[in-house]
Amino acid sequence: MLLRLKISNYALISESEISFDSGLTVITGETGAGKSILMGALSVVLGARADSSVIKQGEKKTVVEAEFDIKNYNLKEFFDQNDLDYDDTVLIRREVLDSGKSRAFINDTPVNINTLKDLGLLLTDIHSQHQTLLISNPEFQMSIVDAFAANKNFLDSYKILYQQYRQKTAQLENLEKEAESSRKEAEYLHFRFDELDKANLQPEEQQQLEDELEILTHNEDIKNAISQSSNLIISAEDGTVIQKLKEAQNALSHISSYFPKAAELNSRIESTYIELNDIGRELQSLDDNTEFSPERIETINQRLTLLYNLQKKNGVKSVEELIAIRDDFKQKLNLIDNSDEIISELKDEIKELECQLSLAADDLSEKRRNAAQGLSKEVISLLASVGIPDAQFDVQFLTCAEFLANGNDFIKFMFSANKNVAMQDLSKTASGGELSRLMLCLKYILSKSVKLPTIIFDEIDTGISGDIAGKTGAMFKRIAEFMQVICITHLPQVAAKGDHHFKVYKHEENGMVRSDIRPLSPQERVDEIAAMLSGETVTKAALKNAEELLKTAK
Repeated sequence: MLLRLKISNYALISESEISFDSGLTVITGETGAGKSILMGALSVVLGARADSSVIKQGEKKTVVEAEFDIKNYNLKEFFDQNDLDYDDTVLIRREVLDSGKSRAFINDTPVNINTLKDLGLLLTDIHSQHQTLLISNPEFQMSIVDAFAANKNFLDSYKILYQQYRQKTAQLENLEKEAESSRKEAEYLHFRFDELDKANLQPEEQQQLEDELEILTHNEDIKNAISQSSNLIISAEDGTVIQKLKEAQNALSHISSYFPKAAELNSRIESTYIELNDIGRELQSLDDNTEFSPERIETINQRLTLLYNLQKKNGVKSVEELIAIRDDFKQKLNLIDNSDEIISELKDEIKELECQLSLAADDLSEKRRNAAQGLSKEVISLLASVGIPDAQFDVQFLTCAEFLANGNDFIKFMFSANKNVAMQDLSKTASGGELSRLMLCLKYILSKSVKLPTIIFDEIDTGISGDIAGKTGAMFKRIAEFMQVICITHLPQVAAKGDHHFKVYKHEENGMVRSDIRPLSPQERVDEIAAMLSGETVTKAALKNAEELLKTAK
């Protein structure tokens, strides 16, 4: 539940810190006193959109903090999934800067706004007059029935199947489109593939051919250089390098017995002699085997011309890219050849999913229809307790031909406020006051099945008065048995039902109008409720009436 709300520099509020308790908390105040500002600040800290316009004039930023007790609400999984520290209490903070940017924190860890918003949905249900319009929304109506039927696990299982079904059907649609498109260009693909396939493309072939062509083109120069080098080393008539090294070796051998350095030099000459002799033999071999081949040059030129032409035709610059294009053509041709089989297998998978979805949807529908009977009875009973004694209410079911995200049911809430008037679609027959009371009854029903820390009602009692207002207050009190309820109200009958009472008021500070909020003492509650009853001039009768309302509420 909400333990504390701290607001700094938000709109007309300079600094305000409010502590909350369990049960029913009512908040009252004159029109324009700042009740909407309070709700705005709470919405901001729970992830609502905000910009620099919310910052109090003359300040650099707005800060709103809210502390919640969450130990009984199984929220540890959320904290683990979002890599957040978990404790029995959570502190969430939102800062809005004058640049328009904002920052959000959960237990002092920075988070994005979506994470803050997701947590906010688990902590509070803020219900305003605007949200009452949701009661006519079919998806909202379905969520009411599912919550009453305790369908969460069934619905989660269905949604997993439905997601798989959507993925498979989308895959089938794309595959059929691709196969149809590919069939139309099959002849062209075959021609292009055959052209590349017959070329017998090999990775790195082009570079090897270009290197070989370079050698063959300079064959004469290469042969002359090799021959000259070979002659100098091992075949020259006037003495070769090898011969001269041998002579040097012999000369040093004669003095090595009395000149030790000669032996070392002789050893080095021996190594050089062996290496040069090996080089000479290799050069001689190259000289013998290096021949000019015009035929090979022609063959290489033809092959390279083919590769260059294929690259130009396909808009690429390498054989490796040509190979990739060839393989892509092959894959598309395989798809054409095997598409019927692949599509058939995918259709079988979809058919199996449809069978599973159908069973899951039937289970959901059966649970919903069974629960709808109990829901209708309870709604009718609760409507009587809030001043619509002859109300008729029912859930009408229609079965859709196709699977929807939450089953194959389409529902409508049917309603009539009078005994002898036929029920119609809720959106067409209920007045604003009736919608507010109906929503309140549904919220009461949900409060028993959905474990939520806090629910906030923002003036949803507009349009009702007198005895009905007292009954509405009693409904708020009943909901507060299951969760913390905070109610902003303009009705004295509702205000009197509160376990705790706060007043929002305006005051002047340094020549500026400010809003603030404070808890009321027992006598201040009497005065406040009396003022709500009689207006600006509080009469003795109003004071007495206020005391009676508070006494009756207890």
